[in-house]
Amino acid sequence: MSIGKSVFYARSWYIYVTSIVFTTLALFCVIFGPLFLFDIVKRADGKPGTDGGVALSIMAIPMVLVALLGWFNVYARFKPLLRICNEGLEINVIGASSLDGALLIPPLVRVAWLILSLQGFKKQIGWIPWTTFRNVEVAGLPMMRSLVINATIAYPTFRGEVLTAQIADSVAFRDAEFQDSLDSITTAIQTIYHDPEARDALPSLHD
Repeated sequence: MSIGKSVFYARSWYIYVTSIVFTTLALFCVIFGPLFLFDIVKRADGKPGTDGGVALSIMAIPMVLVALLGWFNVYARFKPLLRICNEGLEINVIGASSLDGALLIPPLVRVAWLILSLQGFKKQIGWIPWTTFRNVEVAGLPMMRSLVINATIAYPTFRGEVLTAQIADSVAFRDAEFQDSLDSITTAIQTIYHDPEARDALPSLHD
């Protein structure tokens, strides 16, 4: 049997754009805030720009934090979001939040929580052995679909020679996260799961 695509990357162009925009705004605030604040630069009408300097200096803080969050997400997406391997699946969960799944929460509140809780700067690699895999499905309404993998998922943490792991029983990825369609990813996983002999041609989870 011919093995199709087994490595799936995140869609990241919109994160690049967001990061560049907020980096530009952050630099503007960081540079011009102190200039106006210390009266090095005056307003166009010649009056002191102290108030504007204070406002820009304050605005610089959230702008810098959002820009840092954006560039972290760019870096974290260099690694595939999902790999189909010989022993099972490897998933890359980026910026998972305790607010995930909660409805009617404004995007700005979510971003603020990701920054303040530091959950937005967290990346977890999870392993799903084929023996613990139960099923994969595409769930949700059109334009709001998610790839849901039901399995026993281990998120290993190495501290020196000590290995510990957090365990979960499912993971969901939004449609907008992947470059590939959720249907094609689902088909690829199901095809390999039902053909154990084909797995020999795949890389190891540990590669």
